[in-house]
Amino acid sequence: MDNNRKIDITGMCCSVPIIKISRELKDMQSGDILLALSDKVSMENDIPAFCRQSGNELLGLETSEQDQKLPEGTIAFYIKKG
Repeated sequence: MDNNRKIDITGMCCSVPIIKISRELKDMQSGDILLALSDKVSMENDIPAFCRQSGNELLGLETSEQDQKLPEGTIAFYIKKG
């Protein structure tokens, strides 16, 4: 999937990844797509919840098992700015 920007939030926990995603999205145009890379399974719940609450759209996610180009244990989240 194409993206306009990419942010690496691997190794981060608690609210730090969501804060970083939020800051990155603020600088983007409506309709732009942000690729967020994480290694935390908890983000599979946190990022969709953030998108619902913030008016952004989670277009999808891919794991390293689905996409061999991703580093092992990585989850890719595609977020469309609302």
